[in-house]
Amino acid sequence: MGLFRKNIILFSDEQLVELLSTSRKNEALTELHSRYAKRILGFFIKMNRGDIEQAQDFTQDLFIRISEKHEQFDSKRKFYSWLFTIASNMCKTEFRKPIMKRLSDDGYELNQSANWNEISFDKVLFKKALNNAVDDLNDQHKLTFVLRYMQELSLKEIAEMTKVSVGTVKSRLYYSTKKVATKMNEFNPKNEQLGQSFSDGVNTIINT
Repeated sequence: MGLFRKNIILFSDEQLVELLSTSRKNEALTELHSRYAKRILGFFIKMNRGDIEQAQDFTQDLFIRISEKHEQFDSKRKFYSWLFTIASNMCKTEFRKPIMKRLSDDGYELNQSANWNEISFDKVLFKKALNNAVDDLNDQHKLTFVLRYMQELSLKEIAEMTKVSVGTVKSRLYYSTKKVATKMNEFNPKNEQLGQSFSDGVNTIINT
């Protein structure tokens, strides 16, 4: 009984899912929401071409699904992986009818290959062009790109979520990154080395 009296913020994500079957369900769901709602909202905004209202609806719907389907959670998995699997599936359903905050992995930073401080451009226009470039990716490549570079999920996690091999994830990242880099190179021709540095940097990362 001591476990059920423990402060809710001390529970792990997985323990909170277990509490969804108890009298502390509302507490547990509220805590999960406080931990992940902002991150999930950002994911949906990027995946739905900046539609904030739709992203908010998706976020609300997602947590309703978590509440209703918590018994389907495999306790051997990480909660956030399960959460993003459901979120990704929701996007795939929408597709049938972005971003990039940081590019990094295991200590490797993309700016090792491109000195961003020395690249001169209008940041507002650049960000808009970048978002447009990501939006132009096909659904599979966009989903993989956002999960990897915005949500910072591992290649293995993305493979499990999208039900493909790690090799396929790497391939999608390579081609999506190359396409985005090409779009950005066209945006500012003076920075003709940007696209190659961008592609080479990420290609090095995903094959390390």
